[in-house]
Amino acid sequence: MSDYLTQTQPRQRLPRDAYISDAWYRREQQGLLSNTWRFVGITHDFKQTGDYRCVQTGVFNLVVMQGESGEIRAFHNHCEHRGTELLEGSGCVQGQIICPYHHWSYDLDGCLRSVPAQKQCFPELDKNAIRLKTASVGVFRDLIFVHPSDQPPLPFEKWLGGLGDVAWPHDMSDNSMVESDKTLVYEIQCNWKVFLENAIDGYHLAFLHRNTLGGPIPTRNEWQIFNQHMVWWSTERPQGRHPVPRFVERAMEQAGVKSVKGLGSDFGGVYVLFPLTIVTPSPWGLAISWLEPQSAHVTLLKARTWTAKSWWSYKERPEDAPGFDQATGLIKSSHWKTHPLQSGDFQTEDIWVCEKMQRSLQSPAYEVTALARGAGGEAMLEFFQNCVLEHMNQTGSSSVALDAI
Repeated sequence: MSDYLTQTQPRQRLPRDAYISDAWYRREQQGLLSNTWRFVGITHDFKQTGDYRCVQTGVFNLVVMQGESGEIRAFHNHCEHRGTELLEGSGCVQGQIICPYHHWSYDLDGCLRSVPAQKQCFPELDKNAIRLKTASVGVFRDLIFVHPSDQPPLPFEKWLGGLGDVAWPHDMSDNSMVESDKTLVYEIQCNWKVFLENAIDGYHLAFLHRNTLGGPIPTRNEWQIFNQHMVWWSTERPQGRHPVPRFVERAMEQAGVKSVKGLGSDFGGVYVLFPLTIVTPSPWGLAISWLEPQSAHVTLLKARTWTAKSWWSYKERPEDAPGFDQATGLIKSSHWKTHPLQSGDFQTEDIWVCEKMQRSLQSPAYEVTALARGAGGEAMLEFFQNCVLEHMNQTGSSSVALDAI
């Protein structure tokens, strides 16, 4: 795999339609995004019996819940009577899940408990034979993932691949960090793959982000592949890999930002869990981001952030982000007050260039001439695109062959 990243000239694999076509987006929703593991939250989100979170996974509406035994389980979020959505958002249910339409109720293990007017309306109904459809739950480093199938074609441990052997910085349960009060939600005018490809593009770091990240240049950063997942390091330092660019490290030291105690420096700086999750640890905290595709042209990026715990811990607020819209609570390019390159925020720079890419993709004259070679160049784009195509071909969602592009 290292030869693939360093010695092979990468090339664009996905057609233009993959980024702009509504039909492609629908196939993606039904195939790739409905047949993969999706980030839900962390184990600390489920503190007591009945705590739940709803999540959309492709075309499936799921609910993840802590049951009576303390086990975290997942169900399809609709009543077995006529399919009414059971729960919304997140919260805690007391003892049972009650359908709001006809008040069929289920226990926290998903078994049907009661049916109003059963003798009169459903005299032959066997409640013991009816339960909510189950989905699968996997936990990695206190991060919870869900799959719509109760028997996923790619079980959780196989989906993780060798990721469990990679150094991991933060113990989410050790109380060394404090989470910001609100989740940041960005509304981005681009296809989700445009944003993901930008996240794994090592070639742009020294150019677009020269004033915010300061690089590194393509030969001083690298991605490594673990199954379908990807991990990034800076390779600027003679002593070996490091999770952050030297430019950022110096800036944080000069600002006196408190670091999390007990961390090494061998963990990755970015972990991309295919297809939608991005974990960004650093010596000063952690961000967990995930993409929620809304259409072929619009993506929500949601981010939870943690910083080192101290007598005064900085908490990132949506209101402080460039482009915050008070009316909707979303962060949008339409509400930027200064040019993105003057914002001092690398996330804003990324969103700016991703939206520029999406506008260019509308043109029939759009084409990709070449991709930069190397693990710190653009080789990861070809790898990611191959993963998308392979997954869609496996589920029968695309008629595009890998060697036909």
